[in-house]
Amino acid sequence: MQKILPTNDLLFKKMLTSEDSQHILKAFVKDLLGIEFKSLRPKETYHIDSYKRSHLKEVKKMAILRTEVDILAISEDGSHATIECQIQPHKYFHERSLFYLCEAYRSPFGTIPTNESEKKNNFSSLRPAYGINIVDFHLFDSQENAMQLFRLINEKTYQPFLNKEGRELLILGFLSLKNENLDGTNAAYHWQYFLKTGEVTNDTSEYIKEAKRKTDFLTLESEEKEMIMNIEKAKAISDAVYVTAMEEAEEKGMKIGMEKGMERGMEKASRKIAINCLKNGLTIEQVSEITDLAIEEVRKLTEEQEK
Repeated sequence: MQKILPTNDLLFKKMLTSEDSQHILKAFVKDLLGIEFKSLRPKETYHIDSYKRSHLKEVKKMAILRTEVDILAISEDGSHATIECQIQPHKYFHERSLFYLCEAYRSPFGTIPTNESEKKNNFSSLRPAYGINIVDFHLFDSQENAMQLFRLINEKTYQPFLNKEGRELLILGFLSLKNENLDGTNAAYHWQYFLKTGEVTNDTSEYIKEAKRKTDFLTLESEEKEMIMNIEKAKAISDAVYVTAMEEAEEKGMKIGMEKGMERGMEKASRKIAINCLKNGLTIEQVSEITDLAIEEVRKLTEEQEK
């Protein structure tokens, strides 16, 4: 049987955002960013029923963007920790990761009430934002450290740029699962090893061992196993589409080739996803909404499958 790693969308969210996973989420953020929060709460708590509903809406998006997981954790003081597990590289990934961090910084999710004088200031609701990106590719030089942190600092004194509460405003972290340059005594090393292998070492912290037990495929509910297999199928399809588009673009050697390749690839992906959804019992109307295929086209696919 194919091994399902903790980087799977469902498993990653279950591991960090279940009701009983707050201590794992706190440890994850502390180990990778070096910041300890009194408490962290995910924007959405994992539950299989709500996950299934949201997954149906995101099937097409997953086909386009391939495997990615976004978690917005919010601390008691309103600070944000954005966590993303990104398996495939994207064009402009550096800019994209910074964009998401800045979006979290400017989003009105702060929990601290503002006084009357602050209400007139549009900036009073801004809270520090800290980003963690788990990447399964070489984003930086492969000879550099696998864990990279970027922050706002004075280039001469190395003093961080702080708000009036003494907290850093922006920190962006990257943990590469490809890069092996990471000290074994570093807490991030144990997370890296677990995320890329699904296994833990004897000297791993208890909360990572608990994360392993929580994501063990054999202990999952039948609905979770079914969802995971659907996710893995969608991932395989989208990866194949991406590779096909890249090959077609390279053959033509021009931008138009890439655009046409991606367009044909997405069309094929939509049809394959539609067929997969139909096999899993979704109605023609639901499949049409998910894939943006016309109802008549989905109905035609249904007839073809029946034949």
